[in-house]
Amino acid sequence: MLLFVSFHFVCEYNPGCPNPAFPARALEQASGRGTTTEMRRSVAGYFELLFLSAAFFIVAALSPDILLAQDSSVSQDRGSPQDIKYSQDPNASRNMTLLLKDYDPKSMLHAEAHDVPRAKFPVIDMHNHVNDPGGIHGEEVPPAELVRRMDRANVEKIVILTGMWGDKLQGVLDKMVKPYPGRFIVFTQFDWSKIDDANFSAEMVAQLDDAVRRGARGLKVLKDLGLGVRDRSGKLISIDDPRLDPVWEECGRLGIPVAIHSTDPEAFFTPLDSHNERYEELISNPSWSFYGPQFPSKQTLLAQRNHIIEKHPRTAFIALHVANWPENLDAVSAWLDKYPNMFVEFGARQAELGRQPRRSRKFFLDYQDRILFGTDSEPEEAMYANYFRWLETGDEYFPYWGYPGQGRWQIYGMELPDGVLEKVYHKNADKIFAQFKGWH
Repeated sequence: MLLFVSFHFVCEYNPGCPNPAFPARALEQASGRGTTTEMRRSVAGYFELLFLSAAFFIVAALSPDILLAQDSSVSQDRGSPQDIKYSQDPNASRNMTLLLKDYDPKSMLHAEAHDVPRAKFPVIDMHNHVNDPGGIHGEEVPPAELVRRMDRANVEKIVILTGMWGDKLQGVLDKMVKPYPGRFIVFTQFDWSKIDDANFSAEMVAQLDDAVRRGARGLKVLKDLGLGVRDRSGKLISIDDPRLDPVWEECGRLGIPVAIHSTDPEAFFTPLDSHNERYEELISNPSWSFYGPQFPSKQTLLAQRNHIIEKHPRTAFIALHVANWPENLDAVSAWLDKYPNMFVEFGARQAELGRQPRRSRKFFLDYQDRILFGTDSEPEEAMYANYFRWLETGDEYFPYWGYPGQGRWQIYGMELPDGVLEKVYHKNADKIFAQFKGWH
């Protein structure tokens, strides 16, 4: 019946349609006229109407279910009662499809937050690579713009550690130091391409003297010493290789510090698996993983570094990155007690120190004369403000600079006393650079 009604309804508004109630008569009329073409058109018309009617019937039959589903969805969105259960959803693990890299939770903690765009005292950033000739830095920053940023943040000086040697060193001195006296300090480096030369020690002493004569005020040692520098036989050069002793001694004679980076975070020396707290960082930078028999252990490298510090007491050694064991401040404290010529700075270790605020604050108070401010980050005003907030305020649970690059945790401010802040910000660095004896 529904099919007939729909068939009739369609024809009612189709003037060219044959009478749907009498298809046989329509065929007779077509035959009587003796035109085969008209008959074919009539038959085709019936089939078309039959198809349309069937489609109409299907839609009409299904429409109650569709409308019901829509109504159900709307009512659920409008807050239909939810069955609260007290057992875990058995499908929970299957529904956990969010990738770790996309997980970015927003803290619901209601806590004080202070903006500290300008340091309370002038700052010397002892660890930077901005506009260095070695390419360790990020994008080039026009020197005039960099100085404007420094002025707004109350950063008095920036130390560019990776200045290289020779003409490249001269280039960064001409570009950064000479036009802006008193704002930038540049360190020189070893030329490891000469490690197999018979007179390597003498060559490096001469290179150091030349660098200081040009204007360098310190020696930077990258972590490749001990982990990457090899002689022609393929053997790794140890940090305490005797061929380097004359260079350490010359630094002491000249009164310039050695900024030394030895080893890396503890997690970099452990398996890259689900238990590694630096998993994301190491996946992004696989060459930073030093786990395996082809590398010396972290403890071995630290012992080699401490050996040269002890062996050359006239030379000031700045053990970068909190002596590269901020995860173990008890050990670093013991070294500072043992080696009076050892200093530390905390570039790129805000995350490590910030997650242990009480222990870190004690460390800063106990060794307030031996700790230097450093960032090892692009010199952005927001970066400095984040560091100042960490050092100057008691704010709780906020992201370290670069979060979550070094691990998925937040940090806490230490609210250091003014006397300690001033030493860390610039007074300790001033004392180190005051030891420079000049070229003679």
